[in-house]
Amino acid sequence: MNQRNSQSSNEKQGNSNKDNRSRKNSNRRRRRPNKNKNSANKDEAQQSRPAPKPVKHIPKRYGVIFYDTLNGAKEDGPTLLEKAKEVDQLNIVVRAEAKMDDPDLLQYGKLYAGEAWALIHDRRVEDGWYNEPH
Repeated sequence: MNQRNSQSSNEKQGNSNKDNRSRKNSNRRRRRPNKNKNSANKDEAQQSRPAPKPVKHIPKRYGVIFYDTLNGAKEDGPTLLEKAKEVDQLNIVVRAEAKMDDPDLLQYGKLYAGEAWALIHDRRVEDGWYNEPH
């Protein structure tokens, strides 16, 4: 009798697991099929919306100036100001490793510090990248 009880309890547990799974699945929401009742209204709504304005790219003029140290760039404020007025964005490149968030220099343009940045901007100068607006 113990064997029968254990078998019947196993069967009950198996059935209860199936019942739990079916309950979980039944709790899921089902999507209602689209009956195209409002398709005409959707088309009208799309047509009545104004078309997005096209974005017009305005080319910027870039300039570059190189310094060996951060202090050298800070001391040359008047030159940076004059050069920054000539272009839309001035790239200030410091060959030595330094912090690139110095507020004294960021007022004139973007600051790039380190040999890797210097190499990138040297190549841009060689390629004539700074000679034309982008």
